[in-house]
Amino acid sequence: MTFLNPLVLLGLAAAAIPVLLHLLNLRKLKTIDFSSLTFLKELQKTKIRKLKLKQILLLILRTLIVVFIVLAFARPTIESSLPGLGARAKSSVVILLDNSFSMDIADERGVRLKQAREAVLSILASLEDGDEAALIQLANLDDRRFAEFTRNFAMLKEEVGKVPVSYTVAQLEPGMRLASTVLRTSQNINREVYIITDAQRNIFNEEERDSLKIFDRSVAVYAVPIGMGSKVGERNLSIDSINVLTQIYEVDKPVEVEARIRNSGSEDVKGVIVSLMFDKERTAQRAVDIPAGETRMVSLAGTPKTTGAIRAAVEVEGDALEADNSRYFGFIIPDKPTIALVGSPVDIRFLQLALRPDATSHSVADVTVLAPEQFTATNLNDYSVLFLADIPRFSQSDVARLTAYMRDGGSIFLMAGAQADIQSYNQTVLPALGFAQATVKEYERKTPVEFTSVDKLHPLFTGVFKGTTDNRSAVESPKIYKAAVITGGQEIIRVPDGAILAESKQGNGRILYCALPATTDWSTFPLTGLFATVANRAVSYLSASEYTGSSVVVGSPVNISLPGKYASGGNFTIVDPSGTESFRQATMLPSGAILSMEALRQPGVYVVKTAEGHIVQTIGVNPPASESTITQLLEAELKDRLAEVVPDKGQIEVLEQTRNVAEEVTRARVGTELWKLFVILAILCALAEMVVAKTSAREVQPA
Repeated sequence: MTFLNPLVLLGLAAAAIPVLLHLLNLRKLKTIDFSSLTFLKELQKTKIRKLKLKQILLLILRTLIVVFIVLAFARPTIESSLPGLGARAKSSVVILLDNSFSMDIADERGVRLKQAREAVLSILASLEDGDEAALIQLANLDDRRFAEFTRNFAMLKEEVGKVPVSYTVAQLEPGMRLASTVLRTSQNINREVYIITDAQRNIFNEEERDSLKIFDRSVAVYAVPIGMGSKVGERNLSIDSINVLTQIYEVDKPVEVEARIRNSGSEDVKGVIVSLMFDKERTAQRAVDIPAGETRMVSLAGTPKTTGAIRAAVEVEGDALEADNSRYFGFIIPDKPTIALVGSPVDIRFLQLALRPDATSHSVADVTVLAPEQFTATNLNDYSVLFLADIPRFSQSDVARLTAYMRDGGSIFLMAGAQADIQSYNQTVLPALGFAQATVKEYERKTPVEFTSVDKLHPLFTGVFKGTTDNRSAVESPKIYKAAVITGGQEIIRVPDGAILAESKQGNGRILYCALPATTDWSTFPLTGLFATVANRAVSYLSASEYTGSSVVVGSPVNISLPGKYASGGNFTIVDPSGTESFRQATMLPSGAILSMEALRQPGVYVVKTAEGHIVQTIGVNPPASESTITQLLEAELKDRLAEVVPDKGQIEVLEQTRNVAEEVTRARVGTELWKLFVILAILCALAEMVVAKTSAREVQPA
């Protein structure tokens, strides 16, 4: 026997009250005046004994009344069924509903999430007055509106029909732990947990496993597998990942991606169409064959036509599961950058020609020419990139301004030359910008040096060189008579004595150092086609933000670090895939801002803007790839895996007939509450006490 309110048993101490009253009455002596001893003879010994027995009977009845009332409030319950002697034991039910997007698959019984909803409704229909239920969404544990017990089953049934498909993995073990917490508030003998799931293998997360058991032995665990033994569509393709190869994004320049396509179905697929979409418009497509159970890497290239945030996706043809047929990513094509070209007219002449070849061509940037003496008074944050051509020297305040400019995301192209004081450079500006030392090297005019290697895989040269796979091999080189070669940083172009072109990163900005001036005094570099390529590519590379795009899994929180130039005021606008705007306040730091967002649950591309409307980031949000593998656990496997987290395997039962869950539940439930029986017994004892007390009162009255 189990007592559902065991603390009430302390009330049994009240059963001592009738006993104490009886003992106190025995100690009271009553004096009766009489005139003759003849009355004593009339008292018979049998009558006295009868009176004492009735007093003891009254004591027992009064004690039993108290005991039965206390037991009734303690709610005694037995596990067997006793019809007519008690009430069915009340039940506390927690339903764990798998609403991950694999439940959106349809089989011969219909869509699996609909089948799951019907199973939930069947369980709720089996509940009676006094029972209680709670509902937990396994793929959306943050939604805890119904993760508390309620007796309003009509409301719960209505909400079951509104449970949406979630683009996350069902978190079974965290859901079971939440159910365990909910059950701690229950006072019913029947405590039940129903796990309604398609039993995909990924519902068990080994990384979250620990040695602690989730439920105690009194909890019955029922697994209701949806779709077990049924057949879904034989074809299911999914896009597991996307690798964006392009690092510099420009209008009318191709963006190259590689997509990993997986065939998790049981049949080979031939000629499936894979498309690259920019802002919902198809820009490229390919047909590919994928054998069953294998993956293929598919390369695609599309050409964006506008600046701003590009919402891109790779898509495959429709199949059994639509949710994994698209994978999203985003990137930003910046508006025309603003360039400050600082140097004497002689030193910047070739740079001006390179950035705008003739009057009819469109320049790659808005260029502002500044004399060296104007540099100190210039607001550097007005420009995307600084081109510093053979500046004689930099003061300490200039160096401080440059480092602050780079920390906030600005970029620099620094060219040394005849005017530059290399010793001053080595002492001030170069160490501050991430380089070591520059050394001036001179070569014979008759035997000039040439490039020994070029890093062709550097983003600066993406798509420039064709026909070779050797990324370090030399290209057509200018004749170099003199150079201020550099050490430190990432080497891009080398000569025998050091780097001619190198890169360094400081804070949120980048700097390219060129050991040759933009004149013909030290080399023929300005006369080569490579010079114009480097100048134009440098504009695109240096003005491109490193923060253009990121990717997260649906349901993951997002933290974005943004440079100071984008963090003015710390106010940002978030535009979700449907175009809805929301506002966020970033955490301001000396180095910039940290923008935190809660779990993003809508697949697609989110766009982050500053308060002024400047686009600073795109976030591609995609479903987890593991949910696309449609492989179910067998019944024995499911039971074994559940047994790993509960104390006793006997607590677990797999209900096979999902359409007759109510019958299975009724059959499985046991227990009878006996409180009604004890109330009846207390009433009977009270009636008997009244009868006995009344007859005793008559007998003690004088005739």
